[in-house]
Amino acid sequence: MKDQTLFKTSVIITKSVAIACMAALFGCNNEIQEVNRVNPPDTLPVMYAKDVSIAESQSGRITYNITASVLERFETPGKGGSTIFPKGFRVVFYDSLQPDKVRTEITAEYGVDNEGTRTMEAKTNVVVTNYLKGEKLNTEQLIWDKNTKKVYSNKFVTITTPDKILYGEGMESDEKFERWTIKKPRGEMYVNDDR
Repeated sequence: MKDQTLFKTSVIITKSVAIACMAALFGCNNEIQEVNRVNPPDTLPVMYAKDVSIAESQSGRITYNITASVLERFETPGKGGSTIFPKGFRVVFYDSLQPDKVRTEITAEYGVDNEGTRTMEAKTNVVVTNYLKGEKLNTEQLIWDKNTKKVYSNKFVTITTPDKILYGEGMESDEKFERWTIKKPRGEMYVNDDR
């Protein structure tokens, strides 16, 4: 009699577990629309890397090199890929005549490289330094258009040259920061030359 009761209890528990498993199995409705609603496809990176270095070369010579402590790559259907540098980046442009010499450097605390539009946007504490001319640009946002090889900003900019400091709203330059113009100049201050 005791064995029969134990058997009946075991059958009831087994049936209860089976029903719970079936309910859980059929209760999960993981249709792709629901998964995408809860977790949109472009919110998770398809690639994550640390301490990266990306170089582009032309005719066997490195033209520029991007380094970053963190890189996240996202794929958006129909829009192409984008690479985000959430902890900042550094881009170094090399002199075409002296490939081991740094011509220009761009640093920022945040960056986005959009493959579809071939543009790279730098944000927060953006600094561009032209070592050959001794000039420096400071701004909060800068866009580098790789198609036109232009760099521009619509934000407040400060440009420091060897003899003066210029202020203004927005600027445009070639990608090597050799020829630049301030869109709306706001003033300039001459630097004392103590010789």
